[in-house]
Amino acid sequence: MLQRLKHYFDFLWSLAGLNVRLMYGMWKLTKLPQPAITIFGGARIEPDGKHAKQAKELAKRLAGEGVSIITGGGPGIMEAANQGAYEHLKECDLGEGARCKPVMSAGVSLVRLNKEKANPFVQENIVMEYFFARKWLLVRYSIGFVIFPGGFGTMDELFEIITLAQTQRMQRAPIILMDTNFWQPLVEWIETRALKEGLIGQEDVKLIKVLDDVEEAFKILRDYCAQCQ
Repeated sequence: MLQRLKHYFDFLWSLAGLNVRLMYGMWKLTKLPQPAITIFGGARIEPDGKHAKQAKELAKRLAGEGVSIITGGGPGIMEAANQGAYEHLKECDLGEGARCKPVMSAGVSLVRLNKEKANPFVQENIVMEYFFARKWLLVRYSIGFVIFPGGFGTMDELFEIITLAQTQRMQRAPIILMDTNFWQPLVEWIETRALKEGLIGQEDVKLIKVLDDVEEAFKILRDYCAQCQ
C-alpha cells in the first residue's frame, strides 16, 4: 500500500508540473497574432538544402500576409521556417514608412531532446517536458499545417494531426505534405492498403494534400487564412 501511495503522489507531483508548463505555454501562445500556421519537419535537414530553403521561403511569404509561424523551435526545417518569418519582420522594419502586420515566430521545444537548443530566430520559445504536451500546443493555436520531410518525430506529428482531423477533435484544416517523391510511399500505403482494406474511408484520404510547389502551398494557406478571419 505504501509503495502504491508513493507512486500515486509521485504522479500527482509530475502532473502538477505538467499543468503549470501547459498553462504557461498557453499563456505565451495566446500572444500570437492570428492566424497561425505550424510547420513541421526534420531537425537533421541541412540549412542549405532544398527543403530548408522551401520552408524558409514559405514562412517568409506567409509572414508577409500577417500569418504567425509556429515550429518545434529546433534546428533543420524548424529553424528555416522561423528564420523566414524573422527575415520578413526585419526587412519590413527597415522599409521606409513600412507598416508591418503583427507576426510572431514561435517555437515549442522539448527539454533534453538530442541536446537541441532553441534556434536563434525564435521570438517566443516555450519549453515543454513531454512530447504529447508539446504536440498539443503545436496544434492548438494553428489553423493549418505544413509537413516537410523528417524522421520518426515528424511522422508522429503528422499522424497526430490526421487522427485529430479524422475523429473531428479539431476542425478540418489544410494539411500539406511537401515533396511528392518523399511522401509517395506513404500515399501508396494509404491508397492501396489502408483504404483498399477498409481501414480508413475515402474522405480520410482527402485530409492531406501532397505538393512540390511552394507557390501552390502558399496560395492554399493564404486563401484558407483569409476565410478564417
